[in-house]
Amino acid sequence: MIIPIYNGEQYIDKCLESITNQYYQNLEILCVVNGSTDASEKMIRAWMERDDRIKLLVTEIADLGHAANLGIDNTSGEYISFVDVDDWVDPEYISKLYAGIEKGYSLCKANCIMYDGKTNAPAYKGRHSGEVSIRSAMWLLPCRTISMYDRRLFEKVRYLEHSYYEDLSLWPILVALAGSVYYIDDALYYYNQTNESSIMTVRDEKHLVLDKVFAHIFENITPDMNQEVNLLISALFIQSFWSSNVKYVPKDKVGDEYLERLKKVIDGKLVGYYYLVDRLPVSDDMKKRMIHFYQSNI
Repeated sequence: MIIPIYNGEQYIDKCLESITNQYYQNLEILCVVNGSTDASEKMIRAWMERDDRIKLLVTEIADLGHAANLGIDNTSGEYISFVDVDDWVDPEYISKLYAGIEKGYSLCKANCIMYDGKTNAPAYKGRHSGEVSIRSAMWLLPCRTISMYDRRLFEKVRYLEHSYYEDLSLWPILVALAGSVYYIDDALYYYNQTNESSIMTVRDEKHLVLDKVFAHIFENITPDMNQEVNLLISALFIQSFWSSNVKYVPKDKVGDEYLERLKKVIDGKLVGYYYLVDRLPVSDDMKKRMIHFYQSNI
């Protein structure tokens, strides 16, 4: 279990309590305190005295991708799972994910609760537990958490560092390497949307990095990754850019330069882009905008 922690003192107790109380107890819990200026390190050391499964790694670099990679490099278990410090998990989180892995899969993902402080809504509705193919994985959130991985998936790949959207930078590659995903339709993870310091609540130019993210994805595609993988990448681009990232793009020189960088990275590489756009539940005007954006690249 890897927990990246940046100034997470107000969340640590709830997060670690949920992890140490897992029904599955054979855990290695590595807390990676990265660039924190609060009492996070002190609190983790106090927890280490209460539970000898907890280990601490401290880095001055305040970067989530770097913290995740350090965690991968410094854990010894056969399987890896991530929990963000502002989130918490169900007591059966590890046991049920591991049960999915034991069915013969190297990547298992569960449903989760999107907690907004008032309601507990599941991320996925109308789904059923079972195998999810590479192409079908389009509907799964491309996040590092809420999952268990065979650590062999990380033998040659790591998360993008010093960038937002580091989860997205590796998700389609991990799915491709795994060959499929075993999905569990139990909400085992509580994704906390009330953290005001979360990157998705901060509107600034740090979001203008999808060019770096997709360059990292394309750099990690190997010849044996077929069209299904490329179709998944195309779907992830449409989701990440048109559903979220575009709102952060300013209508000025900075925004224009970002769009040009992005266009160069994706030029001709998004297999099935028009097919996917045509099937989206959006207006015809929005579809025309999305098509025009990509047509200007090729």
